This record gives sequence, C-alpha cells and structure tokens, in this order.
Amino acid sequence: MTHRLIKLTTCLGIAAGLAVAGLPKVAQAQTARPAQPAQAGSALPNEILVRLAGSSTIGGTLMVELASLWAKKIGLPGVYIEAGLDADEFDVFAVRSESTRKMRVQVRAKGSATGIEPLLRGQTDIWMSSRPVQESDLEAMRRANVPNVPTLAQFRTPGVENVIGLDALAIVLNGRNPVRQLSMAQIRNIYAGKVTNWSEVGGPNLPIAIYTPDVAFGANQAFCTTIMNMPDVQRCLDGFTKLAAPRFNLMEEMADAVATNPGGLAFTSLALRRNTRPVRLGTECGNGIEPNSFRIKADEYPLGRQLFMYLNPSQAPNPATREFLQFVLGPEGQTAVAAAGFADLAPGRAPDTYSTERLEAVRDAQDGGRVRVRPNDTRAFEEATAAASRLSITFRFQAGTNSLDSRAEADLSRLGELLKLPAYERSQVILIGFSGSVGDYSENRTLSRERAEAIRDRLVSNYGVKDISATGIGPAAAVACNLDPATASLNQRVEVWLRKPVGG
Repeated sequence: MTHRLIKLTTCLGIAAGLAVAGLPKVAQAQTARPAQPAQAGSALPNEILVRLAGSSTIGGTLMVELASLWAKKIGLPGVYIEAGLDADEFDVFAVRSESTRKMRVQVRAKGSATGIEPLLRGQTDIWMSSRPVQESDLEAMRRANVPNVPTLAQFRTPGVENVIGLDALAIVLNGRNPVRQLSMAQIRNIYAGKVTNWSEVGGPNLPIAIYTPDVAFGANQAFCTTIMNMPDVQRCLDGFTKLAAPRFNLMEEMADAVATNPGGLAFTSLALRRNTRPVRLGTECGNGIEPNSFRIKADEYPLGRQLFMYLNPSQAPNPATREFLQFVLGPEGQTAVAAAGFADLAPGRAPDTYSTERLEAVRDAQDGGRVRVRPNDTRAFEEATAAASRLSITFRFQAGTNSLDSRAEADLSRLGELLKLPAYERSQVILIGFSGSVGDYSENRTLSRERAEAIRDRLVSNYGVKDISATGIGPAAAVACNLDPATASLNQRVEVWLRKPVGG
C-alpha cells in the first residue's frame, strides 16, 4: 500500500510529505491558509461522501486540490489520501479529531468515457468529462441496458452540465526538438503514417515516435474531430494502432515519455505537459496559434476544450454533491483550477497586442479569401473596438438557436456581477456578434446582430447595465479558419469589449 501511495503522489505531482501510517499528507504547503468553518445552516451530514468518475485530466492533481480545499472550507482540516488498486483510483479523506464528522471524496479517473455509466446506475455522483456529452454516449448506455437513459437535451441543461474550467490540447515535443510550429495538415499526415521522420517537417533526421492516451480519454475526441477531420473517433483511433507505442493510462506519464525521447510526439492536456514543449498550431489560412491563457479563455484556440462535471438529469443531487459543486464553481474552487495549470472561468483582459492582431485578421478575413467581407462590416468592427479592450467572455449558443449554451448562461451571470464592481461600473459595454461564412451573407449578419441584442437585453433587464451597445458583423473578423468545418464553429459567437469613459 505504501508503494502505491508514493506512486500516486508522484503521478499527481503533489508536493507532499508522508504522514503517519504511510499516508501522503496533501496540504503541507497549504497550512498558511486558515481553515474555514462549515457554513451556518449547512445540510451536510456527519459522514460526507462525494463520488466522482471519468476524466483523468480532472481527476488528478486538480481533484486532490479541490477536495482538500473543500475539506478545510467545511471545517475538516485533517486531509489524507488513500490509493486504490490502480494509479487512477484514490480517495481523499478528511477528519476532525475532536468530532465524529468525516469526509470522503472518491475518485475513479479512468477516462471521460468511463464516467457516464456509473452516474446513470447510481454508482457515482458526478461524471467528470473533458468533452461534452454526445448522443453516442447515450446510445452506448442503451446498448448496455442501462435503465431510463436521459436525452441529450436533458444532459445539456444548465445545472446538470457544469463547465468547471478550461483546458487545451497541446501538441508537445521533446525540448531538444527545434520544430516550433506544425500545421494541422502536417500533424494529420504524421498520424496517418504519411510523414514518419522529423526532417520532413523541418526538424532533425529522427524517426517520429508517437505516444497516445488510452482510448477512453476525452482528448481523443477533440484530436480526432479537429485535427484528423474524423468524427468517428473509434475509426480514427484504429488508424493509430500500427504507429503508436502502447497507450498510456496517465497523461503525465505520456508527457514524461516524450520528454525522454528526442523524436517523441504526443497530444496532451496543456496543464499536464510536464517537461515537454508545446508547438504553435498552424492552420490552412492563418499563422500559428499558441495555446496561451487568454486564447483558451476566449475559446479561440482550435484545440481548446471545456472541463465538465455532469450530474444525473433524472435525480436531484444529494446535499454533499451540491455543496461540493458550488464550491468548485465559486472563487476558491476556481483559484484551485488556475493553480493546477488550467484556465479558470473568471473573466480576463486581453493582452495589449490583441486588438492589433484582430484588426489584421479583419483585413484578410482569416479564410483564405473565400469570403468577401463587406467594407462597412470591417469599418463597423474598427469603430466598435476603437480604444476598447476585449474581455475573455465569449458567448456561444446551442446549435441553430439563439439560446445560450450551459457555459454561456453561467458567463452571463459572471459578466453581470463583474459590471457591478467599481472598476467596471462606468465602462461602456460593447457586444459584437459574429457568424460563420456558410450560407447567405446577409442572413448570417442578421443572426449575429440578433444574438448580440438578445444578450444586451438580458444584461439590461437582469443586471441593470445602462451603457451598452450591440452590433453584428457576420463573418468579419474571424478567429478561426472558415475553410475547416472543425474550426469554423469558433466564429459563431458574441464577444464582449469594454471602453472606459474619457477621463475614467
């Protein structure tokens, strides 16, 4: 058992010593944080149990940190970890010596695809997933004779579907590899076996060694859909078998393998890249895009992804599950998300160079010239953003509708509360709607304006925002390539810009 505990601590990267009985003490570095007492009127029982299953990206270092901080929040500072039979199974316990109250957060992190069945069978309380639920997940549950499988719409209801943080897949290389950028086409050719040596993509004369995660990992779906243009994930993965080394059960171990092999290549969570180096991601119609924090928060990096916690749509969560999820989505939980290397959900300001980069994107339309953006739309964007700065909040919608998706609903509340703060209350809010380029130009432009106006109306009615404007400019100022259906969806959005008053 001691061996497993040490291995778990190493794999999760927890800076911790060993406590009595060989158990790793999670929070040595956290002792300066005062423990918060349980909230008055809390409905939590004496024996608290929260069970989570699914994504190893969420269920690693991040979950240990979240569970540990929550334990202190509810007045249980004695935190320790007990490993399970496998490295991706562990429990976080917390006790208080002078009372009988105790907490257990059970984590089974075997990959996103493994969490939905125990959720629906009542064997876990939260499904952790690094990708959104799909109809194929529900079909698989019906084939497995899981009773009363909910619909996709029920799963995607705000409150059932909860975005708890943001991540990005990074294409990572060994630090000694001089290649700084790979286009999507080059990556596709490598994984298809058409390119096998780094010299073919501007690197050294070395064979390319591909490392891939376990088939259950949510990272596979994002990679196969966006890079390989293959929505059929299983068919996509079947093509890797002859190329790749044995699949890894832990993203961290896969990154370590690349870090020790000069010819190594992998796709992994940016937060779990360890000592590897991410490359810029080139597209067919633009320059390389780095997976930086703002691009990820603004949902502009093609391999960006959301981290989800799903509840069972068919039953109300127990009090412990509900309070834990509220903690994760609150300020302290979001601080832990950022500390673990992910992007939190707090609105962020764009870097100083962002506006200039976007104006350049307007002028070339970012789509290889396929769409002729109307000059008045280009001027409308320049006028709307003059002397303004971009917030990372990007509103997206349920497919084919003006209804916000689950993350956007939560972001609407975050924006409304942010604008009440003294630092923002006098700012002019500028909402700019955008669209993809498929279909009639004028209809796309109208849809982009209507979506911006719908958000404006809710901010006015729900939060009393006064100085606010809304406009739509259709496919102008694209942030992703319209030639590629996998990335074109990034262009269907409403952005938030802020302008301070003169002298403000």
